[in-house]
Amino acid sequence: MGNGLTVILHEDHAAELVGIDVWVKAGSRFETAANNGVSHFIEHLLFGATQKRQTGDMDREMESLGATLDAHTSFDYAHFSTTVSSRYLLKALDVFSDAVNDSQFPTADIDRERMVIVDEIARKLSNPTAVCRDVLAKQLYGSHPYSLPIEGTSNSVKKITHDDVLDYYHRYYVPSNMAIVLVGDFDKQSVISEIGRLFQRTSVPAPVETNTPAMPKVTKQLTVSVKSAFKSNYLAIGFLGPPAAETEDVCATDVLLTYLGVGYKSWISDELKAKDALVQDGSADFITQRDPGLISIVVAATNTNLPKVKDAIFAKIAALKTEGLSQADIDRAKRSLLGQLAFQTETVSGLANTCGFYYAVSDPAFAMKYTSCIGSVTNDAIKRIARKYLDADAAAVVTVGPDQEDSK
Repeated sequence: MGNGLTVILHEDHAAELVGIDVWVKAGSRFETAANNGVSHFIEHLLFGATQKRQTGDMDREMESLGATLDAHTSFDYAHFSTTVSSRYLLKALDVFSDAVNDSQFPTADIDRERMVIVDEIARKLSNPTAVCRDVLAKQLYGSHPYSLPIEGTSNSVKKITHDDVLDYYHRYYVPSNMAIVLVGDFDKQSVISEIGRLFQRTSVPAPVETNTPAMPKVTKQLTVSVKSAFKSNYLAIGFLGPPAAETEDVCATDVLLTYLGVGYKSWISDELKAKDALVQDGSADFITQRDPGLISIVVAATNTNLPKVKDAIFAKIAALKTEGLSQADIDRAKRSLLGQLAFQTETVSGLANTCGFYYAVSDPAFAMKYTSCIGSVTNDAIKRIARKYLDADAAAVVTVGPDQEDSK
C-alpha cells in the first residue's frame, strides 16, 4: 500500500472462509525494563473501545458473524486473527481496522486487564518449562531485550500507565510497521480496494530502532540454580541459535532440535527417558526470532540424576559435531516437522499465520520455501550447525527445583 502497509493475499476458494491476520512488529524486543509487558498489555486491550465502538462491541460484532478474536504476543511481534465466512469479510475487516487505527484504551479497561495480566504472570510461575526458559534467556541475552519476559513482570505491569500504552501504540501501530494477511475465499482486486479504504491512515515512517543493546558474546559456560516449589527438579541447557534471516541454519536447527526433543521417538524420550531412565520427561525447542533465537533443552529428573543427565546431553552434542545423525533419524525428524506444518497450513487461518509470522521475523516469502528448505537439510548441515551453535563454553546451564539453592 502507498502508506507502507504490507498486504499478503492468498486466494483459496475451496471453502467459503477467510483467515484474517494482522501482524505488528511490536513485541517485547522493543521494550525496556521500565515498560516491560506493554506489548502484551496492548494485546489484551486492542479490541476494546474506539471513537465509534464501546468496550465489548467488537467481541459482540465478531460473535454475531460466527467468529472469535484471537491474539498473541511474542518477542518480535503482536498478532491478531480470526476466521470468518467470506460473506462477512468486509464487516470483519472494519472491526480490525478500527482496532488498529483508533483504539482509545480507557483507563477502566487498563485497570481491569492489569489484574488479569498479573494473574497470568503468577500462573506462568507454576510452569517449570516456562520458568526454565525465562532464566535461560536472562542469562544468555544479558541486556538485550530478548532477556525480558514477554508478559512483563508483576512489578513492571503494575507501573504501566495510560500514557505508556498510548505512546507505544502510536509509535508502533502504524501502517509501515504492520501486515494484513488474508487467506481464503475472496477476490483479490476487490479486497485490495477495501483494505486501502479501511487502512488509509497517512503514511508514517516505521519506528527507527535506537539503543538496542548488542547481542552478548558468551565465552564461558553460565551456571545458575533456582530454588522453587516444583515437585521435580529441572535441568535446562540453552544456547544462542541462528537469527531468522539465516534460513539454512534455521532449517537445520529445526531438524536437529526435533530429533533431540520433539515427540515420543525423540532422543530425550527414547534414550534418556525410556532406555536409560535418567529423566521423567523432557523436550527441546528452538524459537525462530529476528535476532539469534533461543535453543533450549529442558528435562525433569531427580536431583541425583541431574549431573548424569547434564553429562549425557553434552556427550550427545559432542557426538553430533563429529558424527551427526543417521539418515533414518534425519528423515524421521523431517517427517515430524513437515507433518506439523501440513496440519497447520491445511486451514486458512494456519496458512495466514505462517505467512504473517515470517513477515514479522524475516521475509514472508520464506513461508512458501520452508518445506523445500527442510527437505534440503543434510547430515553435513546437522554437524555444521551443531559445531556453530552448540558450544558447551557458550551455554547456560540452569537447575530449578525444590532441592536447589538460589545462586548468589
